[in-house]
Amino acid sequence: MTEFIKKSVPFYLSFLLLVFISCDKDKDPTKNSKLPEATQLGKNTIGFTLENEEVWFPYNKCGLMLDPCGKYSARVSYPMASRDGIDFSFSRDNGKGISSSLFFSTALAGTITSTGNKIDSLGVTFLEFDNGSMVEYGFPLVGSHFTVTKFDKVAQIISGEFHLVLKKYRSNEIITLSNGRFDFKFQACDCD
Repeated sequence: MTEFIKKSVPFYLSFLLLVFISCDKDKDPTKNSKLPEATQLGKNTIGFTLENEEVWFPYNKCGLMLDPCGKYSARVSYPMASRDGIDFSFSRDNGKGISSSLFFSTALAGTITSTGNKIDSLGVTFLEFDNGSMVEYGFPLVGSHFTVTKFDKVAQIISGEFHLVLKKYRSNEIITLSNGRFDFKFQACDCD
């Protein structure tokens, strides 16, 4: 009987581990989140607070045939862009049909070569998807800012803060993204 127990223990431990891991799959990693610290070290972090006090940060699973930059892509002075252009893309998908994305780009508006408020150099879009329907916000209104606090070409780090008051496309409805902060290495790309 003792030999049977010795041989069975690894199987039962493996089974319990598998049950524990699969029970965790329905957990939403974006709930009860805290804003990342405002750093200037190239930590590849971004976060902000939505109007309902919900903390938003990117989360997008990796996987076969999925975008390897699904969580974030922070490109600065990248090939095929204007010199000192930026193209930031951040996405959050809770895996339950609700997702959102935030985009910053200088493609149509200008370049970024120094620190300071650069809201007039950017195009900004925030999209919300809920089970097939999409809402688009953009057109930063008065009171918005996108302040670059570090732009270091040698260390290849761009960091800053933002507060965005955005208008819904074809509507007067607005959404506010506040307490925003970001800290990225140039050409950062990742998924969870």
